[in-house]
Amino acid sequence: MENAVCQLSAAPLRVEPLHKAEMISQLLFGEPVEIIERRPPWCLIKSKIDYYEGWVDAQQLEIMPQTPQFNEDNLLICHQLLSSLIHCITGEKQLITFGTMLTAENGKVKVGSSEYYKHDDFMPFFRKTTSNDIINSAKLWLNTPYLWGGKTPLGVDCSGFVQLVFRCNGQKLPRDAYQQAELGIDIDFVSESMPGDLAFFSNDESHISHVGILIDNSRIIHASGKVRIDAFDHQGIYNLSLKTYTHQLRLMKRLL
Repeated sequence: MENAVCQLSAAPLRVEPLHKAEMISQLLFGEPVEIIERRPPWCLIKSKIDYYEGWVDAQQLEIMPQTPQFNEDNLLICHQLLSSLIHCITGEKQLITFGTMLTAENGKVKVGSSEYYKHDDFMPFFRKTTSNDIINSAKLWLNTPYLWGGKTPLGVDCSGFVQLVFRCNGQKLPRDAYQQAELGIDIDFVSESMPGDLAFFSNDESHISHVGILIDNSRIIHASGKVRIDAFDHQGIYNLSLKTYTHQLRLMKRLL
């Protein structure tokens, strides 16, 4: 198997090897991947971070002669919505976004064949975090547009939002809401929920199709139209602007 890293701020991951195909997720800068299949100029890849699969334009990857691996002792994560790295040789700026994971040694980060200067917008991935940290990270995303498959401050979907917020606080979550719902401890009653808990919602076919982060047992922050705060109770999410329930509660989970 060939290996590669994403060399752009965010590269679209598509369901088919076509630019007009549905975007199902995005790779972030420096994300290591395994190339499963080639259909030039496309590669079917599997992320080595969350194991998600999809097609990406090969021009957006840098092929690596050996398996790119994170050094877990020096694993860092960007905790600002937008930031940039400075290339050590050319001085060019590389835009990075919230949740970008890189490793650093001697004050520098290396991505593929390039080295960049590290700065204060990164923090250690492995650290002790609290429910308040989760909520504060989530609120940074307020008013970000909803985008199916999105994982950046220019557009994010519900599960991508949750995945990145928890990633920035030292928790690795899978990509999709139904996968995230398999983690953690069940919470039986809304009155027992706590800040930072996850709430999952089902569609008309009773499949889990939406997820959000509880601010407390009466408010939720989630990506629906945009990242927003709405009212929450045992029925689900109540949109005050629309004056109606928009999502039906299925279950709640505690991950922290």
